[in-house]
Amino acid sequence: MDFLKPVFESGRIDFAGQGHASKLTTVLVAGAGVVSLVIGFAMQRLELCFYVFAVGVVLTYAVVLPPWPFFRKQPVTWLERKTSDAPLADAGPRRTLVEDVSDDNSD
Repeated sequence: MDFLKPVFESGRIDFAGQGHASKLTTVLVAGAGVVSLVIGFAMQRLELCFYVFAVGVVLTYAVVLPPWPFFRKQPVTWLERKTSDAPLADAGPRRTLVEDVSDDNSD
């Protein structure tokens, strides 16, 4: 199982990977539905239709849920954090919107 360790180390996928995972989920679940309907209709067994669909959904999530490397091809590059040594300017007491409105009506 050591060969799967690099796959799960990051644990995150990028934004493009999220879109791919969503599209892949839609296609695979729809495909599982069509296949299960055809098999269930051909065999004339509703129970078999449900079992085939359940297996298709489980396989879909086995493909989509782990953070596979093809979901991490476009990592997000964050900007560096700005640090400032200057103290915050004291602009006086802070006023809320309600105080601003109430002060305007007091004239």
